[in-house]
Amino acid sequence: MTMLPLRLRLAHLADRAEAHGRRLAEKAGWPQAWLHEFQIYLAQPRMTPEEFWVRYTLKRMAAEPRLARPLTEPEALDFYQTCDYMLWRNLVHRRHSAWRRVLVTMGHRTGTFLEFGCGTAPVAAWVSRRRPEWVYDLVDLPSPHFQYGLWRVSRHAMTIGGATLAPDAQYDVITALDVFEHLADPLAQAERLVAQVRPGGYLHHNFVGNPLRNDLDLATPEHRDATLAYLADTLALVWETDGYRVSRRR
Repeated sequence: MTMLPLRLRLAHLADRAEAHGRRLAEKAGWPQAWLHEFQIYLAQPRMTPEEFWVRYTLKRMAAEPRLARPLTEPEALDFYQTCDYMLWRNLVHRRHSAWRRVLVTMGHRTGTFLEFGCGTAPVAAWVSRRRPEWVYDLVDLPSPHFQYGLWRVSRHAMTIGGATLAPDAQYDVITALDVFEHLADPLAQAERLVAQVRPGGYLHHNFVGNPLRNDLDLATPEHRDATLAYLADTLALVWETDGYRVSRRR
């Protein structure tokens, strides 16, 4: 345990360096693996980067009226399930991310991994290439972005997909990133996730605050405070930076 915070710090720096390098390469016009993967999924191998960005911009403009005000929970659920803008947005948002800081906590050759609120499964897609013998569980609402996440992880490793968690499932590593703010009751979900981390296992989590309370942000500041307090009291904090926390179940 004494070396883990240092390893996480070094992994975080390496992740940032890789993301920066990918952004520079994209600006230089170098081929991008994330776009090639998306072309395969869409069965559109001739889609150019310029066409991708035009289509993404049009989808964003079409979605903006629905995101102009805070949504109710039913409205948010409908938006996730019926609008493929979140597929394209998730892809854009995480297209350069690397996840060595998650890989550091996957020390064994085999194990069980959950990406909760996975979206396009950026974390599982990255680590499954390096830990193909782990079992990966992806959980999100039935939606276009969830289907893409299932597809891309299944190319490298076994997956167990579903909209909800099996109540008795146990995991060595869980990630819940950029998800708590989208829940109407994040504290209840945090309690369920903690119960499903194996003793000695790790939870990677954050809680992105959004003062505008739009963009599918359902959680209130009180939800945020209660959730973070619960996680701090229940788990042992191993490492933290910029709101990103890695906690261990005692």
